[in-house]
Amino acid sequence: MQHLPPQQRTSRPARARTTAGRRTPTVVLADDSIFQRMMTRAMLEAEGYHVLEAADGREVLDLVRLSHPDLIVMDIAMPSMDGVTTARRLRTGPGGLARVPIVFLSALAGSDDRDTALAAGGDEYLVKPVSNRELLAVVRRYSGPRGESDQ
Repeated sequence: MQHLPPQQRTSRPARARTTAGRRTPTVVLADDSIFQRMMTRAMLEAEGYHVLEAADGREVLDLVRLSHPDLIVMDIAMPSMDGVTTARRLRTGPGGLARVPIVFLSALAGSDDRDTALAAGGDEYLVKPVSNRELLAVVRRYSGPRGESDQ
């Protein structure tokens, strides 16, 4: 597998795989920690999700416009554009993109942090470290069952 810099890796996302009319849910995973992205991506892909990575909020905005994902899992503290600002921009954006569910996955554990993130348009707020089981349950809740037919 060829390793590409984030700009090349995220500039043209591959379309989600399809099988017999069923579409694999696409998740945009945003975190400035490459280790966190690698671990979370491996877990989601093992469960059958198509994962696109972003290292900051600007990359998230680009990926969402290009790929129309089913879900965004996003850190709050990222360089260039943080998760809260990114969520606000998505929620005030055009049509369907404004409705993409956002799950915040953050090390910030304060109730003010949670309230701010949810007020910005987040649907769920999980505090790191989070178990794979808990994260996967939330991803399933917001992205729909794996292989669910398009509606």
